[in-house]
Amino acid sequence: MKVKYSQRFKGYTGKADGMIYYFDTKSGLSLARRMFKFTNHPGQPAFRNAQKQIYSLNPTKAYIQNLKDYLILYNALPENKLSPARTWTNIFNKLMFAMQKAMPEEVDLKTITREQIETQNLPCRTLKNSIEADLLPKVIGYERLNKPI
Repeated sequence: MKVKYSQRFKGYTGKADGMIYYFDTKSGLSLARRMFKFTNHPGQPAFRNAQKQIYSLNPTKAYIQNLKDYLILYNALPENKLSPARTWTNIFNKLMFAMQKAMPEEVDLKTITREQIETQNLPCRTLKNSIEADLLPKVIGYERLNKPI
């Protein structure tokens, strides 16, 4: 939610009245959200294990740079103007969970390994392959995003 101040408090950050206020440097806006509490949910352990496993793949610096380049092109798409991705990790998560959804028999994110990606030639091996497999939206110039994970 965008915040409008009656006084000039540019860049105020902090907690007050059950809300968290922060300044987003990318958009130049002051934003606010409700404070949240973590509650136990049966899906949390599975999600946590999947997150740990996909980040234990340790993508190469070139692959991460491809994700950062894709992030800029992704946010430039008209349909993503209202909800842009903030970091390369958002794109990486989107890619991996889309791959699990598209290939449920071959891919289990809780047990995925780098060797499995290479031997099965999974689409996440390069960002170009992921885009061509329709796991991520096509952007202009995606053909150059071909560095391996």
